[in-house]
Amino acid sequence: MLSQELLSVINRDHTRDVSRLNSALSLHGDGELVDIPPHIFVGNISKLNHGDCILLMGINPRLSQNEKFERVNINLPTKCLSEFRQSGNPKDLEDWLYFQENYFLQEERNKSHFGKFGHWFGSRWFQDTYHRYSGAEASQMTLHNHVVEVDALQYFSKSASIEPSRFADLIEKDPALVANMRLIEWIIDKVQPKWIQINGKSNWTFVDRCFMGSTAISLNDGDTAKTEIMVGHARIGRRIIPVFMHKFLNMSGPQRKDERLLISETWDNWYRNESHATL
Repeated sequence: MLSQELLSVINRDHTRDVSRLNSALSLHGDGELVDIPPHIFVGNISKLNHGDCILLMGINPRLSQNEKFERVNINLPTKCLSEFRQSGNPKDLEDWLYFQENYFLQEERNKSHFGKFGHWFGSRWFQDTYHRYSGAEASQMTLHNHVVEVDALQYFSKSASIEPSRFADLIEKDPALVANMRLIEWIIDKVQPKWIQINGKSNWTFVDRCFMGSTAISLNDGDTAKTEIMVGHARIGRRIIPVFMHKFLNMSGPQRKDERLLISETWDNWYRNESHATL
C-alpha cells in the first residue's frame, strides 16, 4: 500500500510547510495549522471494491486535546515517522498505516463526526451492508467497507477558518498542497469511487475552479439555504468523477435527517440522469 505519493506527503518538512501555509492563508488563533504529522486518509483503501465506495473530502482535520486523539493522531504517527527517518525501512510506518486503514473500527475514531455519515450513507446507498448490523456497528461497517475520507489540506487546526478563494489560489502552487492532491489522485485511482462527496462549503470554490472548470451547478429542492448542493463532474488525475458538494452537517447545513434525506434525493435524481456526462 505504501506508494511514492503517500511518502511524498508523509516525509516532508512539516515545520516549514505549516509555517508557509499559515502565512500564505493568513491563519492565526484557533485556525492556525499545527506542526504535527499530517492527516493522510482514513478508510480501508486496500480492500474497498471499485465502484462500491465514496470518497469523502473535508477541508482540513480538526485538532483535539483528547488523550485518545493524541495517542493515535499525534504520538503514533510521530513515533513511526521518526523511526522511518532513522532507518529508511517502510516497515516502521506499518502501525500508523494500519490504524488509518482500520480507523472506522477503532475506539479512537471520531464517533460524533463520522457516525452521522455512516448512518446516512448506509441507510441511503449501502443498505446491504448497513442492515446486516445494528446501532453504531451498522455505521462503522458501512464506513469501513464503503468510505475513504481525505482532507484538501492535510494539516490539523483547532477550527477551520480557511478563506476559500485564497485556498483555491494556492492548491495548485504550494508544494505541500500539490503533494496532498497527488495523494488524493492516487487514492481515487486505487479505489475508483462512485463519486466524490465534498463536506463543507469551504471546499466548493477550489473544487469547482481547479477540477470542474467552473462548471458546477447549484441545486436546491428545499426552502432553506441549508439544503443547497453543488453538483457536476471533476477531472482528477486520469479520471472524470461525479461530485456532490454539500454544507457541513451542522447549524449552517443539513443538520436534520429530513434535510439530509432531501439533499440525497436531489443528488440521486441528478446522478441518475447526468452522472455519465463528461467535462
